[in-house]
Amino acid sequence: MNTYDAAYALAKEIKESDEMKRLTEAAEKIKGDEEARKMVKEYIMAQMKSDYARITGQKEDEEAYKHLQELAVLVSNNSNAQEYLQAFIRWNQVAADLQKIVSEAMSQGMDVLELDK
Repeated sequence: MNTYDAAYALAKEIKESDEMKRLTEAAEKIKGDEEARKMVKEYIMAQMKSDYARITGQKEDEEAYKHLQELAVLVSNNSNAQEYLQAFIRWNQVAADLQKIVSEAMSQGMDVLELDK
């Protein structure tokens, strides 16, 4: 099997994975729940801001942290929001793992050429 065929086969497996099915099902549920959609969007944005601040070494904003905790409680009390967020987080973990695996495989070609020296 050539590389392109393998890549397309992998893409098909990803699209048919349990994680993608769970995310798709959760997305369908949340589409009909405007409150849950807003809540999840706000939570994800707040979490991304918090992660960015941490990664860049910025001092943690106490108000932003409290807001994120309040949103977490709200999400935990809405089954559609909770289900979507759990599926979203799991899908992002899978995507990050796949990107790492591919990057490691691709970097071997650079190592052979010793372009990093």
